[in-house]
Amino acid sequence: MSPELDTNAGPVALVDAVAMFLRSREAIGCTAATLRTYRVELAWFLRTIGSGRLADLTTEAVERVLVDRRTQVRPISAHRTYRTLRTFCRWCARTGRIPGDPMAGIRMRTPKTLPRVPTDDDVRALLAACPATLEGRRNRLLIALAADSGLRKEELRHLRIADVDAATRQIRIVAGKGQKDGVGFFGETTASMLRVWLAVHPDPRPLSFLFVTRAGQLLGVYGIVRILHRLSNRARLAQKVGPHALRHYAATALLRLTGDLELTRRVLRHETLAMTLRYAVLAQTEIAARYQAGSPLDHLSARSRRSVP
Repeated sequence: MSPELDTNAGPVALVDAVAMFLRSREAIGCTAATLRTYRVELAWFLRTIGSGRLADLTTEAVERVLVDRRTQVRPISAHRTYRTLRTFCRWCARTGRIPGDPMAGIRMRTPKTLPRVPTDDDVRALLAACPATLEGRRNRLLIALAADSGLRKEELRHLRIADVDAATRQIRIVAGKGQKDGVGFFGETTASMLRVWLAVHPDPRPLSFLFVTRAGQLLGVYGIVRILHRLSNRARLAQKVGPHALRHYAATALLRLTGDLELTRRVLRHETLAMTLRYAVLAQTEIAARYQAGSPLDHLSARSRRSVP
């Protein structure tokens, strides 16, 4: 049971249904990150719905809490709540705990938002903010590997030394998103930083975790986020950079430099090309340059200047 879900604090029936749902998700192998999302979103739902009876889990009740959610958070966060409740309601209906799915007729469009991507200068500043200490060498590799390979936070956190090959510049990803194994890639600059870190790694055995504390312990769940936020402050960046922002950077930089959408999809290990297409909008440097040469108003102004006697 998550600490966010206090079975003594609210009505029992709905709380118990949530607890059983979470156990079922754990049993089928949902990742730790997915389980954390479910716990947080359903904890908010329990506080908001205003009833503790599972029988009161109606379409009207769900619509009310979703409207409330949209007034509190960004559209992308509201959609995460919607997805969690949709999964929970389907499970309740499928297991016979309620007569039907109260969200069967509710549809929320996926927000077409563009990710915020760090600039080249932001990444340079983050790297420069790492001192020549043991932690500094670790953090430089962490930034470089995230920005070069586009690995997700938990994939980075659970890398073992044997998973990263400086000679072939390839990464073996074990149980990544969706419990899928995969292969990642990085360049020679990152390989050089890897060698520097391994020379001072507190426990450089092949099965040791790559990113560890000075005592050789695995970084905590929020360890990578805290490191990057602290370095963002030290580098005096306008906005804090997190691990997923560096994944966005890897995607847009690769697409900008190669123009190869399918290559970018494979490197990011997206299921569909549609997921990668978001980055195409952010990497349209060629279109931007051609537009500047053909700006309608610039040409109008130029013709007006030529017509003046």
